[in-house]
Amino acid sequence: MKTASLSVLDDARGKRRQRNDTPKRPRKPPVALRPLHRMWRRTIDDIDIVPVTLPVRQLAAGLEGVLACQISDFHVDRDEDLARLQTAVKAINRQRPDFVFLTGDYFSGGDTMRRYVTEFQRALADLNPTAGVFAILGNHDHWASDTIITAALKASGAQVLSNESQRVTIHGERIAIVGIDDLWARRAEPVRAFRGIAPDECSIVLAHNPDTALYTRHLGPGVMLSGHTHGGVVRIPYYGSLIRSMLRIGKQYCSGLNRYNEFFIYTNRGLGTFWLRIRINCRPEVSRFMLTAAAASAPTEDSHAEHHGRRRRLRVHA
Repeated sequence: MKTASLSVLDDARGKRRQRNDTPKRPRKPPVALRPLHRMWRRTIDDIDIVPVTLPVRQLAAGLEGVLACQISDFHVDRDEDLARLQTAVKAINRQRPDFVFLTGDYFSGGDTMRRYVTEFQRALADLNPTAGVFAILGNHDHWASDTIITAALKASGAQVLSNESQRVTIHGERIAIVGIDDLWARRAEPVRAFRGIAPDECSIVLAHNPDTALYTRHLGPGVMLSGHTHGGVVRIPYYGSLIRSMLRIGKQYCSGLNRYNEFFIYTNRGLGTFWLRIRINCRPEVSRFMLTAAAASAPTEDSHAEHHGRRRRLRVHA
């Protein structure tokens, strides 16, 4: 009798756990609020394909025009976040890039990571750049489980760089992809990541937090690609983001292309949301880079360079 009672109790616990792990379908809003709801969903679901001419120090002539895409800050916490990621992957494949760069914060925490990590892996496995997918971790990934997320990224075909580099030969020229681990998680080791990279060697640096540049500038990065800021989340015309204290390097580095010392930093606005499910003038982004050689002269740290080009917008169909 005792064994049977325990078996029934285990079955009940298993069913309850299964119910808790089942993703909840979003409730439909009242009819009167549906137009407003559709407007709100467009602000968080419509993905901008942002073309950027990306200046890279020491870029060889044979690498002019190489195409790369970046996505960041997925925060896959709901079915709609997964659908947005799947839409972004399809959009990237249509660009036919040479590289794809993933710059961290794939989930917000351990619970949602365990629920969605399998589908996350499957979505990323569909990426098919000619020269490879390279990934780093963000602060939320360390707070969730860096081990599980790293394993999922590798299983999807991505090369995960944790304070290390990988040289790639493309069009007969070599370029170093340098991955620096997360700053807020106290895992960033720029010197270790640049070990074996000569100062005059061309490099693309992946660093989740733009503030990593403060500790990397003396190592001679070719260009740095970051995320973390979600583009500032709420952006007011002629003023910019209301978020002032997120970055030590300066609030202008919350989004887009900016020059810092002798190299450029590009900060991707990310795909997902965290905590507040809101974006104002700050849509989700897939960055589409065309590599070009950076000019030899360097402006001051505070100078700002905007990217140019017509943005294409994609809608998530969840």
